[in-house]
Amino acid sequence: MKKVLIIFIILLISLPTFAKRRTKEVRCQQRMETGIDAFNRGRYSNAVSHLSVVRNECIGEFDAPDSIYYFLGLSYMKGKKPEDARMEFRTIVEEYPHSEFIENVYYLIALCSYKAAPIIQRDSRLLRRAEREFSAFISGYPNSEFTDSARIYLNLINDKLLEKEMLAAEFYEIINKYESAVIYYQVMLEDYVGNERVPEINLKLAKNLVAANRFSEALAVIERLEGEEQYATEIDVLRRRISNVQHKR
Repeated sequence: MKKVLIIFIILLISLPTFAKRRTKEVRCQQRMETGIDAFNRGRYSNAVSHLSVVRNECIGEFDAPDSIYYFLGLSYMKGKKPEDARMEFRTIVEEYPHSEFIENVYYLIALCSYKAAPIIQRDSRLLRRAEREFSAFISGYPNSEFTDSARIYLNLINDKLLEKEMLAAEFYEIINKYESAVIYYQVMLEDYVGNERVPEINLKLAKNLVAANRFSEALAVIERLEGEEQYATEIDVLRRRISNVQHKR
């Protein structure tokens, strides 16, 4: 009888705690479902609001808490907050490396870096980070359904980075710093082999070499432009200019 009484007392003591925990578990699950529903309906601010509470208060109530960070990250992305999204995805990489979302997450991390630097006027640091992350994703997941998209973004990044360098080189041309412009164009030719703008870069390099009175080097670059009909007129002008200067010597 005494033993039964002790068990009964223990049950009375533990029951409120169990009920309270069960209530929290249900509340957290409902909040999670509400957040995902808001996401699916395109109400991304509401989704962030609900899922942030779940992340902060309910991590211990879920068997797979990585899903909280995943949907919160997606909500931030859709809400045009890529850096916030990237933080959520990075948490999955660091704390849940075996998550079922891990492949998607590595791709999304790179995409967040790209989205955070969408225009050429911005700091190229974010574009370089995205470049590294997309390259790492392609190496790690060569057969992923996202690999082709990652390659497309890499090409876009290269175009953006090249455009930034072109603007810098053109600035030096404007202020008649031809030697500095030459260095920029030479580096571009090394860094962007195969880019469709290589002929344009060669033409600009030749023009600046001529302006810097480096005629033999300019002629060597002009030779590389043989067959580029769209630049035929400008090439002829450069050849005549070099010829005229050399005849005067």
